[in-house]
Amino acid sequence: MKGGCHCGAIRFEVKGKPSWVGACHCVDCRKIRGSPFLVFAEYSLKDFKLLKGKPKIYHSSKNVKRSFCSKCSSPISYICSKDKGKIYIAIGIFDNPEKFKIKEHIWKSQKLPWVKID
Repeated sequence: MKGGCHCGAIRFEVKGKPSWVGACHCVDCRKIRGSPFLVFAEYSLKDFKLLKGKPKIYHSSKNVKRSFCSKCSSPISYICSKDKGKIYIAIGIFDNPEKFKIKEHIWKSQKLPWVKID
């Protein structure tokens, strides 16, 4: 599958299927995305390849690096040092995000009260 940011400055591809797809309701993900939650697909770093551009990377917490497009601010990825060899990619930046299905909701203790989970 391929994907990229809103402005097209960053393009990437991943091989295979994600090992996990989940919606994160933590405050950090909500603030970064500006929405009630952020949905990620987990891949092995070895299966992720940048095709164009280079995301801006910053540490959002002690163990977490997040990346985004420096031109349009689209969130790209989340990498946690505790999850060796894994990358979590925001599904909204894939060319075909409808192919993903949420398997789990995490940080439900921080979800907004009006968000309903089936």
